[in-house]
Amino acid sequence: MKSETNPEAGSLGRWYLAFAVVGVVSALLFAISYWRDFDREWRQYQDAYASELRAIVSGTGSREVPNPGYVYNQVVVSPSRVDRCQMCHRAVDDPRFAKSPQPLTTHPKIPVHPFEKFGCTACHMGQGRATTVADGHGKVAFWDEPLLPKPFTQASCGACHRGVKLKEAPLLARGRQLYLTMGCLGCHRIHGVGGKLGPELTWVGERQKSPEWHLKHFREPKTTSPGTTMPPYKHLPKKDLEALTVYMLSLRHAPEGLIAAPTTIRAGTAAKAGAGKKTK
Repeated sequence: MKSETNPEAGSLGRWYLAFAVVGVVSALLFAISYWRDFDREWRQYQDAYASELRAIVSGTGSREVPNPGYVYNQVVVSPSRVDRCQMCHRAVDDPRFAKSPQPLTTHPKIPVHPFEKFGCTACHMGQGRATTVADGHGKVAFWDEPLLPKPFTQASCGACHRGVKLKEAPLLARGRQLYLTMGCLGCHRIHGVGGKLGPELTWVGERQKSPEWHLKHFREPKTTSPGTTMPPYKHLPKKDLEALTVYMLSLRHAPEGLIAAPTTIRAGTAAKAGAGKKTK
């Protein structure tokens, strides 16, 4: 006797199998997504911060066991500038971490430049909205303002403090002096002052040229600008070349957020940080 088969039952079984496979794959993808979200870089650095904080407190003989937890630190300097740097750099304003390695070391105090008002990228550049090291430091192809290495961060002082000699920015002052005394004004114009033989430099700091490019340009201009009549300055000491580079990088507009009232957001709570003023 021949066994009868039910085509509908076979088709239904295949649908059940397909649904089961989709369910397993979906659960696996959800688990991977959850783990990737849980194991983010900033969480690892905040774990390190909590561990070191407990060690510091324990060393004082206190019985307190601090548990700072995970904090989503964000400084909104302006609609176009948001910094999340302190999600990793948790101890920038805590003097107890002065001898700790990055990213937990204390930042040097700069008068009237609070982090909750200025953020970090206004001075250091980088991609403030990012939450990973590579993206945050701007070492990616699509980001035009990568993190400025030392000592070139002094260039950011000049964007707001134009023409002012600051003891915190000696290279900036030296670069400005070299520009004025080496005859650069004969060919280049800044804010309407100088010659027209060479390119205008009023906003040269916004042309997305790296410190390395400027250093190379000063040492041997024809390697970066073929056909230029600019003489090489490779005879200058390294510090002078760095100073000129700092001055060139400083020739840009002040960050937009420094002329508005920024807002600080910590762990979902918002508070006004006070009005910022653009310094002339």
